[in-house]
Order: sequence, then structure tokens, then C-alpha cells
Amino acid sequence: MRSFTVRRSRADDAPAIHALRSHPLTRRHQPLIPGTVDALERALAERGSAALTPDQDGKVQWTIEIGGEPAGWISVEVTSRSHHNATLGYALAPHYHGQGVTSAAVLQTLEAIFAPDQLAIERLEAVAAVDNTGSRRVLEKCGFTYEGIARGYLIISGRRVDHARYARLRSD
Repeated sequence: MRSFTVRRSRADDAPAIHALRSHPLTRRHQPLIPGTVDALERALAERGSAALTPDQDGKVQWTIEIGGEPAGWISVEVTSRSHHNATLGYALAPHYHGQGVTSAAVLQTLEAIFAPDQLAIERLEAVAAVDNTGSRRVLEKCGFTYEGIARGYLIISGRRVDHARYARLRSD
């Protein structure tokens, strides 16, 4: 496996992350809303500095770094603080796909996501386009349980796409 680092996102990651978000292979499976580098810079600064506390709401983000350069991201959005639920998202530069980096990076962030003194999430959900076998494999390697197909779950490139639903509990 390629050597990598996972760290909290920073504003200066924006150009590299914006380029990754714009890549056709990334956009193929994700409903990413186009935006400017400046807007992404502000979002990353906010998400990367959000405290990892049991009362944190909203989105937090990590950057996957390879060779000292941003190569991907992992984001968690707290969807229900009262139920301790959140959703997971991630992407990695296509030329690093299939090397085990994403799975290892997700596993590393799960510690902070589930830790009672950090985000204190008890149910972490994720979806992957049905034909996105790489992403589905990441979730399965990371101990997520397949829960079924959400028909027409997201609109990607103007069409409704079925997604496989997964979840992992803190107790898993």
C-alpha cells in the first residue's frame, strides 16, 4: 500500500481538492455541485477547523495526503445529534485507486468519528452508486453492513442513480 497521511482539511487544500472534484472520474459517481476555489477554500477552512466534540453539528473534513500533496478527502456530516447519526463521504484521486489508500484512511478516521470524547457518532451511514464497485469495496473492507438499494437515490449528471446503502455502528 502507498504511504499516506490523513489530517484535518485546510483552506490551502482547496486548489487540489477543487481539481479532484472536477475530474470526470470523480464526478461520474458523485453529485458534486460545481463551485469556485474561493468558496471551497472557505468551506474547507470551516470544516477542517470544526471541533471534534460530542455536540458537533454539521460537516467535518479530513484531507488524504500522498507525497506531501492533497490527494483526496473524507467528510462526515452529522445528520442527527439527538440520534448520534452521521453520513460519510470520500474521494481519492483516480491514479491512486485500487491501492488500499481509501480503506485505510477511512478506518483511521473512524476512531475520531466513533470516539465518545470526539464526534461520538453511534451510526455512520454511507451510500455508493450501485455500479461503483470500488467504493462499495471500501465500505465493506471498513466493516460497513450492506442494507439494501435506495432506488433513484441521487441525481448525478442529470439522471437518477440507484445507490447501495451501508451503515456501521459504533458497537460493530
